[in-house]
Amino acid sequence: MNLIMVLTVFMSATVFATTLEEAPKLIVNEVIHAKQVFPNLTLLDAIGARISGSSEAERAVQWAKKKMESYGFDRVTLDPCTVPKWTRGKLEKATVVLATQRYDLKVTALGGSKGTIPGGVEGAVVEVHSLKEVEKLGKSLKGKIVFYNQPMDASLKDSFEAYSNIFSLRSEGASAASKFGAIATLLRSLSSLPDDDHPHTGMMHYQDQYEKIPAGALSTHAANVLSDLLKKNPSLHLKLELSGSEITETQSHNVVGEITGSTFPEDIFIVGGHLDSWDLGPGDHDDGAGVVQSLEVIRALRHLKIRPKRTIRVVLYMSEEFGGVGSDQYNKKALSNHHERIIGALESDRGGFAPRGFSIHAKPAVMNKIKLWQSSLALAHADQLFATKSGGTDTEALGEAGIPEFEFVPESKHYFDFHHSALDQLSVVSADDLTMGAAAMAVFSYLAAEEGFD
Repeated sequence: MNLIMVLTVFMSATVFATTLEEAPKLIVNEVIHAKQVFPNLTLLDAIGARISGSSEAERAVQWAKKKMESYGFDRVTLDPCTVPKWTRGKLEKATVVLATQRYDLKVTALGGSKGTIPGGVEGAVVEVHSLKEVEKLGKSLKGKIVFYNQPMDASLKDSFEAYSNIFSLRSEGASAASKFGAIATLLRSLSSLPDDDHPHTGMMHYQDQYEKIPAGALSTHAANVLSDLLKKNPSLHLKLELSGSEITETQSHNVVGEITGSTFPEDIFIVGGHLDSWDLGPGDHDDGAGVVQSLEVIRALRHLKIRPKRTIRVVLYMSEEFGGVGSDQYNKKALSNHHERIIGALESDRGGFAPRGFSIHAKPAVMNKIKLWQSSLALAHADQLFATKSGGTDTEALGEAGIPEFEFVPESKHYFDFHHSALDQLSVVSADDLTMGAAAMAVFSYLAAEEGFD
């Protein structure tokens, strides 16, 4: 065989290997056998908890930038953003004293909560199960501590639906109670574990027209104890001590890297997760998993020398836990860039569990096109498609502008066992599940960038 014939065979094999049919197989095989995803999560975990505005969050920014550069991304930039900075401090106590017996309940401040006055606040506890119940009790709550004790609905197949049904208790509960003169609130942690002694934090909001009162979350075990004590003694008093700071602002960055499209480089498909976590743990499911899965999308394509027609841009957002602050700033700039066209955005922020599929917030034509990819997505066990009315926090502004939004959907049964708590650590992440999720993300991103949605 002469040299020309050898080159012809080689070129033909290369073209065949990267056809639309064969590329997903190559991508899944590469992600699985390269074994890069879980080791990357181990490195990110070692930085520690990465709350917005912290030194650990900034270390994560630099780590992500260097990782993109080491993988040969075509372009890597740090996108400046202004983010909230809040610290909970070291004092977190909830104490009930009955006769000669003392009960110390596991409690943590909700994200953004102000601290108590020196010495704490003390008052009678009123147990409620909804915001409507607070409205009904009204002025009788003056001087009281309102205790929101509503478990997540374990009967629902989708734990995110159960979470969404009671999310407002955490986000709106403090101001709803303060409206009627309450002095503090306690929340049963939004956890799917019925009797766990690890409190789960999360962002809460104050309404400016009402006094800002301290807001804490009890572990589900502590909530069960307090509820039982109230049944025996409805007039018991509780002392709450929290040392949360006022929220200030500081400078940080979203980390952005891409593989440039071969044919339509101005068309951008975004894939990402958020770099920040809460401060109780390293946030390996929320959202370390999404970070390392997003990095793997371009790493795998670069290694395979597969360059899709459209640009794939990885964006690792900062301060999602405080309401998508970094993504909001990034998306406003992206939407105003008339030299580029965002064709879609994929987010991974549901943990590193076994893949199920993808949720789709887009026109029916987009769903119909993605249905044609199901056999390819099935290679990564991610061929289920779910139509939704909204996307994730970090892609919300893009969806509102009419851009298709997608979320990677893994198995959700145990996500809220760990969510926003000290339990969200490396030991509860399966390397195989995490890696297969990265393969699913990579296949979906490749197909989106190669095929487009027009």
